[in-house]
Amino acid sequence: MLYTPLSYNDIHGLGNEYEQFEVMEYQNRQCSVQRLENGDIKLIQLLSTDPQDFLLNDFAPGTIISNQRLLR
Repeated sequence: MLYTPLSYNDIHGLGNEYEQFEVMEYQNRQCSVQRLENGDIKLIQLLSTDPQDFLLNDFAPGTIISNQRLLR
C-alpha cells in the first residue's frame, strides 16, 4: 500500500503511455527518448545522477536530436 496524495494512474500510468519512449545512450548519458516520424529523436528526459548534466543545453527536455548528430 502506498500512502500518497497521488492517484493510482499518476503512479502507475494508463498502461501504454510509456510504450512510445525508449532509453538510449547519447553523449555517454542515458536518456529517455521518442523516435519521430522523420527519423529524428526527441529527448524526453535525462536519466542521470550527476547534477551538472542537467545544466547542459544539449539535454534539455524537448531537444530534437537529428540523425546526423547520432552518427557522430
